[in-house]
Amino acid sequence: MTRYIFVTGGVVSSLGKGIASASLAAILEARGLKVTMLKLDPYINVDPGTMSPFQHGEVFVTEDGAETDLDLGHYERFIRTKMTQGNNFTTGRVYEHVLRRERRGDYLGGTVQVIPHITDEIKRRVYAGGEGFDVAWWRSAAPWAISSRCRSWSRSARSAASWA
Repeated sequence: MTRYIFVTGGVVSSLGKGIASASLAAILEARGLKVTMLKLDPYINVDPGTMSPFQHGEVFVTEDGAETDLDLGHYERFIRTKMTQGNNFTTGRVYEHVLRRERRGDYLGGTVQVIPHITDEIKRRVYAGGEGFDVAWWRSAAPWAISSRCRSWSRSARSAASWA
């Protein structure tokens, strides 16, 4: 069963949140756990590929060609797991996916709303990112990533309780 660790540190950049998270994940990996790291970004852009490096910083390109946050490069150097597009998502990517589903008719003409549609997509990505790992380390500056809605995530709550 995957254990989920959520780390948030606000929106101030260059404090070392990514390096500190990668270091702690490497320690867990050294203890024999299979670890993955994932990054949730609050910006509306679909990915950082078209963002100014002066505003956002450098982009890390994964083996599957995804343009992602630079932190994924740090994660890949610290732990054994290769990073992919699934290891980084943004508010923009979440909304893009939900709107694509709405256009396809997946919501049967219903009103698409932040709760439950956006929050359900976030949860789906959180669970998918942790599949096959002992620990899924999620780092975010995004308040929606670890909002009070997390209390309703029964799988996460059970996992955290069994790990304590």
